[in-house]
Amino acid sequence: MKSQEWLYLKRHPAVWRILLGILVIPLFYAGLFLASVWNPYGELHRLPMAVVDRDRPTETVHWGRTVTQSLINGKSLQFHRMTARTAQRELKDGRLFLVLKIPSNASETLSRLATTPRQLRLTYDTNAGQSTVAAKMGATTMQKLQATLNQSAIQAELQASQATAVTAGKGLTTSAQQLGQLSQASVAGLPVSQVAAATQKIVTGLTQGGEQLRKTRRTDQLKQLAMPIKLVQHDVVGVANNGTGMAPYFMAISLFVGCITLNIIYDAGTRHGPHRNFAIAWLDKMGFLWGFVVLAASCMWLGVRYIIGLRPLEPGSTYLLSLLIVLAFFSLVTCFRLWLGLTGAWLMLLFMLFQIGASGGTYPIQLTNPFYRAVHPYLPMTVAMAGLRHTISLGGSITGIIWILVGMTAFFSLGTLAYFYWHRSDEVVL
Repeated sequence: MKSQEWLYLKRHPAVWRILLGILVIPLFYAGLFLASVWNPYGELHRLPMAVVDRDRPTETVHWGRTVTQSLINGKSLQFHRMTARTAQRELKDGRLFLVLKIPSNASETLSRLATTPRQLRLTYDTNAGQSTVAAKMGATTMQKLQATLNQSAIQAELQASQATAVTAGKGLTTSAQQLGQLSQASVAGLPVSQVAAATQKIVTGLTQGGEQLRKTRRTDQLKQLAMPIKLVQHDVVGVANNGTGMAPYFMAISLFVGCITLNIIYDAGTRHGPHRNFAIAWLDKMGFLWGFVVLAASCMWLGVRYIIGLRPLEPGSTYLLSLLIVLAFFSLVTCFRLWLGLTGAWLMLLFMLFQIGASGGTYPIQLTNPFYRAVHPYLPMTVAMAGLRHTISLGGSITGIIWILVGMTAFFSLGTLAYFYWHRSDEVVL
């Protein structure tokens, strides 16, 4: 018995194209998304970081310069030397992911580690508001780096101890030579009181030199202080929780999915009613759909705000920006849907899946492949997420982002208007 479904497909080859299109969706989703998160920790050397060296060297130790040069020349991490002001500005703007600060007393503290042990605190700044994942990755990286910094600190202290020992040894040698000369002078007939005073002075010098040598041998203190460096994380822009940090990513995806779903289910190209003028018909159709997507975005906002518990830095701006984002997304998707039919909706679905991987919502875009990094700045979801990050966590101006979204809305709305003009003679469905 032959399958009726196979016979139907044989008589309607167009259905094959639809099924093949659906067939590749899981492949696209799995492949594109996995490609963006394939080996992020193996690409940490692509994350730009900065080191701010404020250390003032001592006579025997210049630890800040040594560590800075080592970090810059290292291959495992991408460190750049910067001033504090430049580093903080670029960290907040998202061009840096971590700033390590070496304090002014670093060399002085480490040079006295054997005699006056004191832990040196180094602060590294991250920006969870820009990327919570990057901030966590920075903390993990610094934990691994701490062992290297501790080893470097102990080496610096040992060099200082060796220098002290050499100085003390030279002092003992000089004092011994002076004592020998004094003995010869006493034999030569110098007054006894002068010889005694000089002898006392030399003995005092020998005692002090011996004390210096004794201090340099106190290696047990180095063993007790196995971790002279303590790294402390500081977020320049903190977030309440992981959900707040990921909100821009998921809000952008939700709005794009809503626009695609609406265009698949609801026919935006068929005109209803007695309107014969294409502009009036377009305004009637688009006015209704614009109102609908604005309502959908408002429902999303109310849910994340009052049910999920999102607390944006600028609630009003976040809501209004969400409305502008959904209008831009809807105009884009609808334009493709009208001109290319269901194929256009299918292409927009694939485009959304591509953006999920290439917009850098999960891991920083620097950790993905070169193609994703190249197209990342030009994706609609990238622009939307950047704006939402500012209104939710970072603060600052979003004027440029608003103009981009307004331009998208206007351009693709003209595309839908052109479709209505091109099909102005089509039959009106009452």
